[in-house]
Amino acid sequence: MTVGGRVGALWIGGLEPYMDENFLQTAMNMMGETNVVSIKVMTNKITGEPAGYGFVNFDSDQTAIIAMHRLGGKIIPNSNPPIRFKLNHNSTRLQPGEIDTSIWVGDLTPEVDDYAL
Repeated sequence: MTVGGRVGALWIGGLEPYMDENFLQTAMNMMGETNVVSIKVMTNKITGEPAGYGFVNFDSDQTAIIAMHRLGGKIIPNSNPPIRFKLNHNSTRLQPGEIDTSIWVGDLTPEVDDYAL
């Protein structure tokens, strides 16, 4: 582990209730992502229901960032209705004095992917 988060971790959001760890692992495999170490879908602590987000852990930050750029905005295989990958990396590990320029953008039309942004 490193200060500020787990090495190789991506946040994944916009998950449907049926999208559990096994579903996401299969989707990652279908998209050619073979360096996934673990996947955890978060649940509501009160209801136990899926919270709609989770974490995908890769073997390194570099692998995670490449996967984020490769998958971001693409359709998750076997999602019904079709759902797009919404991934984010913990980019808050800044050097002293470095300005944080990260931004989160959501609710874009399906035509907008990472390349378009």
